[in-house]
Amino acid sequence: MAILTSRIYASFLVLGAVLMSSFAIPLVTVPMVGTAHAQETGDDMVIKRIGLIDLEGVLRESKGTAKVRELLDKQRLLFQQEFSEREAALQQTERELTSQRELLSKDVFAEKLSQFEADVATIQKEIQYRREAIDVAFQDAQSKLRRIALEIVTEVAGEKRLDLVLVKDSALIFRPTLNISDEVLQRLDERTKNARLEVTIDPPKPASQE
Repeated sequence: MAILTSRIYASFLVLGAVLMSSFAIPLVTVPMVGTAHAQETGDDMVIKRIGLIDLEGVLRESKGTAKVRELLDKQRLLFQQEFSEREAALQQTERELTSQRELLSKDVFAEKLSQFEADVATIQKEIQYRREAIDVAFQDAQSKLRRIALEIVTEVAGEKRLDLVLVKDSALIFRPTLNISDEVLQRLDERTKNARLEVTIDPPKPASQE
């Protein structure tokens, strides 16, 4: 019985560690954005105006990302409350089984123990599902913000008549005026300040539907 209890505690420790994390999820790097208005001279393509963007930094510092994290924090608190209550119920069941072991027949006790183990396995599975669901929800929200950010990069590139936009990390040394990150961040925050960002965590499907 102590082993079963330790399994429950281990699962909840994993849940807490994941839900308390910063939800730092790696995103795909976009190497360049925009249309190159290059002038062709013989076989050479001349690029006159270049811009640089720290896209990951823009997404990380955006107010939209902060909103998403806040929504996920609320989900995390709800999950912690729910699983804490269910953990307490399982602990009570374990205590009852321990006290009834000598009073119940071997078959009845085995049946109750089997049900208890099934309940433990179920909650462990749901904890794993919630971990994955939170990751997916964050990725989906970030993908939406990324699409908006890329639209803004394209707009800024057009307004500044840039021939090429590269990610900032691709340049070792550059003029600060080439960096359009602050302008993109400002527009992204402005465009999403009244946006309704939602984070939905669907409940796990019953085992019969999987």
